[in-house]
Amino acid sequence: MAHISKLTLISGVLFAIVAFGTLEAKADPVTFSTSGTFTCGGCSGSGTNSVTFLGGMGNAVMLTFTGLGSTSLNTPTGSSFGNFQTFVAGAGASASGTFTLTITQTVPSAGSGSFSATFNGTFSASNSGSGVVTFSVTSVSIGTSTYAIVNNPLNLVPPASNNGITTVQGQISSVPEPASMILLGTGLLGAAGVARNRFRYRK
Repeated sequence: MAHISKLTLISGVLFAIVAFGTLEAKADPVTFSTSGTFTCGGCSGSGTNSVTFLGGMGNAVMLTFTGLGSTSLNTPTGSSFGNFQTFVAGAGASASGTFTLTITQTVPSAGSGSFSATFNGTFSASNSGSGVVTFSVTSVSIGTSTYAIVNNPLNLVPPASNNGITTVQGQISSVPEPASMILLGTGLLGAAGVARNRFRYRK
């Protein structure tokens, strides 16, 4: 009976330590910001976060991207990576080109990574527009953090819907650093040793 109690107590101690370590691993903080750049021919504003395409006869479409300022979150978590917005004059216009979404991380380590995409389609003020953004790169890693886009491709909504705003939805996860895993493993072994010695002395 005493042997069973010892094993139960040791198991309880180890379980508590593992559970605590798991909670700690799930609460890894990240701090990051995002920005976007359009590149296109036959448009104005190429190389910036806002471009305009002219369709003639007063028709035009403007595409903008608004990134996130410095944002701190605990991982794993979902997060917006920024918003596209469409503005249309007259009957709208066709647009095409490439887009780069950049993640800049400052915590837990400094670095950056980029998602590459293309955009194309006809953008109109009504719900008949066919503008779409398709990412060819949907996951980037910065240090121990991974950023992934979860709604790809994105059908850009027209001004008549949600004010023309389409949100890039992402998922952020982190892998504990090797040093943290070693520390956790050392703690487990140490706790087991202490518990075993205390039971031995009580015999």
